[in-house]
Order: sequence, then structure tokens, then C-alpha cells
Amino acid sequence: MRRLLAIIGVLITLGLAGCGSVISKGALVGVDRSVDITVVQANPKAFTGRKVVWGGVILSTDNLETTTEIECLETTLAYDDAPDEGTSRGRFIIESRGFLDPNVYKPGLGITVAGTVTGAKTGKIGKMDYLYPVVTPLEIKTFDLTKQPQPPYPYPSPWFYDPFNPWRSPYDPFYDPFYDPYYPYRYYNPPPP
Repeated sequence: MRRLLAIIGVLITLGLAGCGSVISKGALVGVDRSVDITVVQANPKAFTGRKVVWGGVILSTDNLETTTEIECLETTLAYDDAPDEGTSRGRFIIESRGFLDPNVYKPGLGITVAGTVTGAKTGKIGKMDYLYPVVTPLEIKTFDLTKQPQPPYPYPSPWFYDPFNPWRSPYDPFYDPFYDPYYPYRYYNPPPP
């Protein structure tokens, strides 16, 4: 009985370890997940000093004299706090002290930041004024969104069909003498260029 409980405990621990965030536990302490971009845009002073985790896609990286500003298009976050393909509620700026290399934080990369809301800045998108929420980062992670693995399509059958398999018999629970697979061969749909 103890061995069974130990095995169950190990399996639960391994299962929960797979549900972690891409951001470290130390940076997640005190994070308020109810604070999103639209709320901060509506009242930036009320949310100054709150810790948040936001993510999205990098639009530009500007190195100023003492800081680096990364403009991001916000997207929803996946279960592990990595940016997910979803709807955007707006843009925000990550304002980091010091130099961040624009070749590391280049446009098109996914980004997740854990940091503190420090207010808002007014900028322009085209000819229109836009209020950007500003976050000072505690931790930043980037992701290459173009190199996501794609499964082959159409998906192969989970019960691979081999009509000449000598081990198949009428006593096999999945045996069907008239079974005709929809796709007898595995097809592969290459990822887009």
C-alpha cells in the first residue's frame, strides 16, 4: 500500500511539474493577474506599482540614453505564461534600465514579461495618439513563434493498420477482418515557408 501511495505521489509531482510557468517563481510572487492592459490604460495611476505578467509580440526595440524601450502587441497567455495566438487588447511598453540588444529582442518574437506597472506614456501609432501602459521588467523571456512544431496532417490512425501482421487474430480486441483505414499511408503536410 505504501509503495502504491509513493508511486501515486511521484506521478502527481511529475504531472504538476509540467504545469509550470516560463517565468521563475521568484518573479511571480505578488503578481496580480486581474490587471490587464485595458484596465491600466483607463486609469494608469491607480495601478502604478502593481506586479503583472503580460505577453505578446515584439513590434520594436529602441535604445535610448539610459533605458531600452520594447514596444509589444499584447496577446493572451497560454497555460505556461508563454504568448498564445489570440486576440490583442492593445499595446504596451517594456522600459528596462540599461542596454538590451535589438538583435535579441527583434520584431516578430514572442515575449513574456513579469514586472511592475510604472504608469503610461503617450505615443503615436500612425497619426493617432495612443496611451501605452509601461512595465519595468523583473524577468523577460522571448519565444520564436515561427518555429512551432506542427503535427502531420491528416493524423495517422492510432491503431496502425497492417493487414499482413502475423500477430493479428480474431481474439484481438481491435480485430476487424473488414477494417479499411481511411488513409492507408502517412501523409505529411510540410510547414509553411
